Amino acid sequence: MICQDFQKDVDNGENYELRILLSEKEFLENEIHILEKKNDALKNSMLDFVEEILEDLHSSSSVLLVEIQSGNWEHSKLLKDIDYLKATLLSTINDLNQ
Repeated sequence: MICQDFQKDVDNGENYELRILLSEKEFLENEIHILEKKNDALKNSMLDFVEEILEDLHSSSSVLLVEIQSGNWEHSKLLKDIDYLKATLLSTINDLNQ
C-alpha cells in the first residue's frame, strides 16, 4: 500500500524533485548504453585492425623467407661457380708451367 501511495505521489506530480532525478537516471542509463555500444564498436574495429596488421606481417614474413631462401640458393651457386673457376684457373696455370 505504501508503494502505491508513493507511486501516486510521483504520478500526480507531488514529488517534482524525484521526477527530475528519475528522468536524469533514465538519461544517464541511456548515455551508458550508447557509450557501451560505441566502446564495443571501437573494440571490434581495433580487433579488425590488429588482425589485418598480423596478416600483413605474416604475409611479409613469408615473402622475406622466400627471398632469403632464393638468396641462399644463389649464394651457394656462386660459391660453386667460384670454386669451379678457381680450379680451372689453377689447372690452366699448372698446364702452362709444365
